[in-house]
Amino acid sequence: MPYPTLEKLFYADTTSNRFTNHESLLQSRLSNESTFRTGIQLEYGELFLAVPRELSRETEHALRRERRVSALWRALPPVALGAYIRSLILDEVVYSNEMEGVHSTRREIEIALDHVQAAAQGAQENGRLEHTPFVELARLYLTLTKAPSMPCSLEDIRAIYDSVVADAIDPKDLPGDALFRSGQVVVENERGKVIHRGVSPESEIERMMTQWLALSRDEEIPELYSALMCHFLFGYIHPFYDGNGRTGRYLLALHLSSPLSQPTALSLSRVIAENKAAYYKAFDTTERKLNHAEGTHFVLELLNLIGLAQENLIADLEGKRSALDTLNERLNALEGKLSQRECSTLYYATQMQLYNSFQETKLDDLSRYLEVSKPTARKTLAALCDEHGLMERVSQRPPIYKLTQKGVDELGLAGV
Repeated sequence: MPYPTLEKLFYADTTSNRFTNHESLLQSRLSNESTFRTGIQLEYGELFLAVPRELSRETEHALRRERRVSALWRALPPVALGAYIRSLILDEVVYSNEMEGVHSTRREIEIALDHVQAAAQGAQENGRLEHTPFVELARLYLTLTKAPSMPCSLEDIRAIYDSVVADAIDPKDLPGDALFRSGQVVVENERGKVIHRGVSPESEIERMMTQWLALSRDEEIPELYSALMCHFLFGYIHPFYDGNGRTGRYLLALHLSSPLSQPTALSLSRVIAENKAAYYKAFDTTERKLNHAEGTHFVLELLNLIGLAQENLIADLEGKRSALDTLNERLNALEGKLSQRECSTLYYATQMQLYNSFQETKLDDLSRYLEVSKPTARKTLAALCDEHGLMERVSQRPPIYKLTQKGVDELGLAGV
């Protein structure tokens, strides 16, 4: 029998002692030596995590899948790895925004990423960078690829929030000079029923966000569990008027980037968006009065979503890796027709075809990869376009190329 909620057991008890039995069961779960207690008081009790058999099993399954994801990730060539991590960032941002009704396209986020990286290399004027939509959000997500640390102060959390919602929030919904909101907020469902009231007043928000910081650094709780419990707690506190969902999901990716791999941490928003009903139900289950703030079912559901993200990654990476493994054979067959530099260009373009969201080969990037001048790289691309029909130019400024259908077929990429 699956691990039942306290609420379910209460309604299943038809005796006259069900209130007493319910309290005894709650105390039994709280006092169990395997239970992780947070000391954080919510409306209906102390937030805690029991560790039933189901949780141990799901954790083991997640760690097994994670080993497979990590092995596939480490096996990627550097070019493919860089292209794939950018693709994951694009999806993570777009899906997280979409859940909150914020429209952003992959192309917009791609442009923002390009501008942030160009600025870091000193090749971008600050004025242009400042007027690029979602540039602060792009900069924030790029930090996830560089072993970032969790926020250490309430000011750090506010700074993260400002970056997440930049260019995508009504100024009237910003807290202003205060760190968090000062007024009350309620969350309603599509029928207008109130399903959650955020913590208030502001002093209570600050107190509970300080507890959030302590929970995020609690070394007595396994990091995977504390990350998921923190995600619930952030949503429960609801510290801002708007943008809580996007900020909470970024903080979740940030927290999970330590116990899990980068690709897994950057794949959750898409899975959450595809399973919104289960995701929101997990919050509701923990908040229900008769469940007394038990976070076990929330953690179980989030582990299930992590598992879906891992399975999708494994299937995608294995399929693309198989195509990449056979590429050398295809290039060997073309050696008599193509120069070594042309073969190297096709190898690069194939990685872009498989791992880049737009399947594009940019002249600037290719010249760096080949370690040749741009005119030399352009000449190589021209030969592949005009003489062999394997590539085509799809943009003049900036110069961008893609494999043609002939190129896709001859390199064995059809259907991948």
